Amino acid sequence: MTTTTVSPSAATGARRRTQAALSIAGLLTIIALWWAAGDSTRFLPGIGEVASPLPAFLTNPLVWQEVSITLGRVVGSLAIAFVVGIGCAVAMVRMPFWGRAVGAYVAIATAVPSTITALMALFIFRKSDAGVVFVVVATTFPFIAVLLREGLQATSASLDEMRTVYRIKGIQAFRHVFVPQVAPYALTALRNEYSHAWKVVVLAELFIINSGMGWQFSQAFDRFQLITVMHWLLLFVAILLATEYLIIRPVEQRAIRWKEQS
Repeated sequence: MTTTTVSPSAATGARRRTQAALSIAGLLTIIALWWAAGDSTRFLPGIGEVASPLPAFLTNPLVWQEVSITLGRVVGSLAIAFVVGIGCAVAMVRMPFWGRAVGAYVAIATAVPSTITALMALFIFRKSDAGVVFVVVATTFPFIAVLLREGLQATSASLDEMRTVYRIKGIQAFRHVFVPQVAPYALTALRNEYSHAWKVVVLAELFIINSGMGWQFSQAFDRFQLITVMHWLLLFVAILLATEYLIIRPVEQRAIRWKEQS
């Protein structure tokens, strides 16, 4: 009796092909449902109604100007949220007293709805970019802190022992021991909170400021321009999927390749 062994790389490739096939099937299902709903109801424009003016929409420079404004807010806010999240994670793992205080605040912050945070920012900051940044940071950093705390807790004891045995110190320990172990958790947090940040930024722009994609959603909705709303929605989804599958996921797979090979 012979047994067939499958290498980890082959299993990973098969799993990725299966995931790609399921994603394509899900996309085709959504298109079919949209096609049927557009033909049978008056509340949703059909695919043809949305697709015919789409090239003119995508070639409008003002559209990409608004996209760049929102993208800048997402990137800047996420960078600040990561700095705050890393500090909170370290405090929760390394500082017994302050870790408990920070952990309680993080638990409370994860339970506050984004809409409430956006309204609070409107009252505090009025109509300014600072309000948008505040909403995104306050909404995303707790989840970043929780994921990074799990990574630090999973590796803290073993890393301390390894550094002691092999006498690895300073930058070398940070680069060759700490970063490879914590990077998967950080990249998972980035992948999760990147899409979350986009949704929160658009929500904040609806309430707080008169620029960006969220503001354009609001303007089109107030004028009953449903096709324009669909254009902005399709562009929003396309940007999220493109950045996640073309940038974030490949970087994450490259960073954790050593774990798959071990």
